[in-house]
Amino acid sequence: MEHRAGRSTPSGAVRTRGALGLGWGLGIALLATQWYAYDASRRGAEPFLYYVWWSGYIWALLTPAALWLAWRYPLSGARWRRSLPVHMAASAALTIAQLSLEAYLGWLHHGEKLTAVAAFTHYFSQHTQISLVSYWILVGAAMAYRTRQETVTTRLRSAQLESQLTASRLEVLRNQLNPHFLFNTLQAATTLVREDPDRAEDMLTRLGDLLRATLRRSQVQEIPLTEELGMLEHYMAIQTCRFEDRLRFHVDVAPDVRSCLVPPLLLQPLVENAVRYGVGVHRARDTVTIGAARHAGALRIEVANGVGSLDPKEGEGGTGFGLPATRERLVQLYGATAATLELIPLAPTGVKVVIEIPVRRATTAVTMGRTAWRSAS
Repeated sequence: MEHRAGRSTPSGAVRTRGALGLGWGLGIALLATQWYAYDASRRGAEPFLYYVWWSGYIWALLTPAALWLAWRYPLSGARWRRSLPVHMAASAALTIAQLSLEAYLGWLHHGEKLTAVAAFTHYFSQHTQISLVSYWILVGAAMAYRTRQETVTTRLRSAQLESQLTASRLEVLRNQLNPHFLFNTLQAATTLVREDPDRAEDMLTRLGDLLRATLRRSQVQEIPLTEELGMLEHYMAIQTCRFEDRLRFHVDVAPDVRSCLVPPLLLQPLVENAVRYGVGVHRARDTVTIGAARHAGALRIEVANGVGSLDPKEGEGGTGFGLPATRERLVQLYGATAATLELIPLAPTGVKVVIEIPVRRATTAVTMGRTAWRSAS
């Protein structure tokens, strides 16, 4: 299963530029409309396109400087006290420069009707407010965009850190589980070396197969249930060699859930506990049952023995090392509300572990010679 944190896609960049261009155009249209309405109310309005042209001219002059200053001197956080005087001075300077050019061009256009002093007086008295408002609108838009980008960046970094932390925790738990079942299996094999060398050899061969299967999936967080069952078969064969006719296994897995994704080595510690605290403690014969099926929209997995017992101490923390580690893996991988693990006593004897996790189907993709499993919910 692969998750990729986000870089901006080309289509996303195009949409962003399109939105900014649309906003810039709407700002010009709004400014031109207000300007036209102001002059029309005094019966001195020019054609509307005249105001559109001048509004575009004003914003074309102000936009680069206003955006650069807004990015360089943000009006947010602890820096706004130092940035505000800069923007006030910049808005005044840019307004003076822009209106001076505008007045000069107007005087050249209406030179026979206006003197230079009259042209400057007219443009500064009529357009100063528009220029100042335009500057602060541009700064406000730039700050809104900056705030949004910072929020997105912060969320992305938090998600990446959380993902890295979860992966680290899962790796620690898996590294704890691997030596655990390895040592237990080796201990079981050593007890047979003198009593029955052939069975001990068979058990060690099975252990080698199990280790190879485990190492092939050491770098993934989830594998299809059918592969997990395949690895479990090696472990069940090892325990059958050890206990012979005292122990039997019964696997009942619905065909429609065999492609569902589960954490690797999910079943082995559960079955190990069922054996260890069942036939490993009680001298009676036992059957360990492994089942999986869909239940209320989730993948329900059950592992049960027939002669185990559950005392209060086991009920609080789980039986053995495997259950607490398995519970923690499920919480880290799926969340505390999406995954559950329960230890249930059976009557008259026996204990059942019930796990429910989200149903996620497996699809394959071959990359660099490896098979990578991705979820397809």
